[in-house]
Amino acid sequence: MARIKSKSNVGVYKEVLVSGDISYYYTYKDTDGKKCWVKIGLKSNGYSERDAVVQRRKTMTELENAQEPIYVKKNKRQKVVTLNQLAHYYFDEKREIKNHRDAYLKYTNQIAPILGFDNIQTLKSEKIQKFKQILLERGYKPASVNYYLALLKAIINYGIYTDRITIINPCCKVRLLAINNQRKRILTEEEIESLLKRLSHQTKAYLFVLIAIFTGARPKAILNLQCKNIDFSFNTITFIAMKKRPPYSVVLHQRLAIALHKWCKDLRPEEFIFFRENPSLNKSVHLSYLGIKKFIQPSMDILFNKGLPANDRINKVTLYTLRHSFGSLLSKRGANAFVIKELMNHSKIDMTDRYVKVSSQETKKYIDAIL
Repeated sequence: MARIKSKSNVGVYKEVLVSGDISYYYTYKDTDGKKCWVKIGLKSNGYSERDAVVQRRKTMTELENAQEPIYVKKNKRQKVVTLNQLAHYYFDEKREIKNHRDAYLKYTNQIAPILGFDNIQTLKSEKIQKFKQILLERGYKPASVNYYLALLKAIINYGIYTDRITIINPCCKVRLLAINNQRKRILTEEEIESLLKRLSHQTKAYLFVLIAIFTGARPKAILNLQCKNIDFSFNTITFIAMKKRPPYSVVLHQRLAIALHKWCKDLRPEEFIFFRENPSLNKSVHLSYLGIKKFIQPSMDILFNKGLPANDRINKVTLYTLRHSFGSLLSKRGANAFVIKELMNHSKIDMTDRYVKVSSQETKKYIDAIL
């Protein structure tokens, strides 16, 4: 049956159904001039003409007080924002992020060709899951795949936080891959000596390896060393706080102390041990991770990494291998887990367990002593 206009209330209608029940409606025109119908409910459910009147007045008041016309809001929702457009703003404003150029190139080479022209407003998690599968089929390791997913998520989050888009990040529904980050490769004492011998004519590279082997410090902590952090009176070296841990000190090995004393004699207290020389000499700025890596990694690759894939994180020898070798050498010398934990500045003892190795001779000694 046709809707019947109310005789006493503007814009309110009722419709008598076949069942005898009555359905109530109201109408209004939006800012585009389009007539809109809204159903209030059935009389059998407790609704009346009065409810339609009240709801219509509320709608009309909202339209009058709206800061923006409905058609403007509608256009905003439908505006196409591609991932490439968002990435342009992201990389332009986030120049301080770690390895900015490397991240930009990875986006350009891998993410952009697949997702770059997609409208962020309609991008689904299924499409991102497909992108993840494409990377795996191309032979990328789990760590690399997770990096691309994290970069994609960061770009979209940037768009959300800067109000360029209003969505729930579809990356949240895509799971990262499980990664085995535990490096198996450590250097023997003979291998360490061969590396030092090869670097003997590159003073900074030689000193970096020496510090890493005799202190187990993280590469970034070593690069942040200033002359004032070396106390030759008490024969200690102090490293800055890393990973929300407090500064800590390590006793200097005699061999390291000699090398440091020779290197630091011409440095002022505030100057960095590994100061920058390119593009110009500046001892108030320390060398970057990539800067020291380019001096050491080629020698490591020649000595230890022949035949290994470039992305073999478990077996490849890198700067971090020096830290892990320090922990293993401590264990080999009989240091217990608590000593290793303190020297390596671990927050939890279970992080130290991977370095604690007990020889069969040691276990036999205790077994034989049982009875």
